[in-house]
Amino acid sequence: DLQDLFKPKQWYQRRVRGKKFGACAGEPPGINPATSMVGDPVFLTLATKKDQQENKEEDMAEKMTKLKSSGQGMVVCRICKGPHWTKQCPYKDTLGVALDVQQEEANTVKPPTRAQGTYVPPSIRKGEPADNATRQRDENPTIRVSNLAEETSEKDLQDLFKPFGPVSRIYLAKDKNTGISKGFAYITYQRRDSADQALNTLHRYRYGHLILQVEWAKPSGS
Repeated sequence: DLQDLFKPKQWYQRRVRGKKFGACAGEPPGINPATSMVGDPVFLTLATKKDQQENKEEDMAEKMTKLKSSGQGMVVCRICKGPHWTKQCPYKDTLGVALDVQQEEANTVKPPTRAQGTYVPPSIRKGEPADNATRQRDENPTIRVSNLAEETSEKDLQDLFKPFGPVSRIYLAKDKNTGISKGFAYITYQRRDSADQALNTLHRYRYGHLILQVEWAKPSGS
């Protein structure tokens, strides 16, 4: 029964009728406005999903009305050019896709056309890709030597690998902070037969107190 639901509880009745204590001792039972404050009643109103949608539409219509009356311009949809917000366009699933495609095509940067007689880099002549130089660099006969001592220098590697043929490049990996060798290096020869001879001769070769490990270097990106 609703009447029983709103009846004061027994503990509340005992609290109200009980004797006061402390600074309020001797006062009659009940609430004293001088020392107590009663808040305003708060009522809970539950809104349905339909009511929320209606309130949202009313707010949107009110915003459009204020925009029209302010003289700042009409609301125009970017998709169908109708008098509504773009996110509320009923054609956003159909015309919106075509609009996105057009924007992507407009934003695509097309390569500039070269005038006749202008200089063209060798790497892209006759339809060759721009990374042709990188591919050629990867195809050079390069071997990787590891298990090097920390005190190894580029001059030591030059003396060790130059007898097998002309060396075009030596890269010794070093620590950026200490400058000490990380234990491996790359040696690039001008001819593949020189690199092959160095690999077969120096692989498992005793260099100092360590045994060298020599193998073909893997192409960059692999």
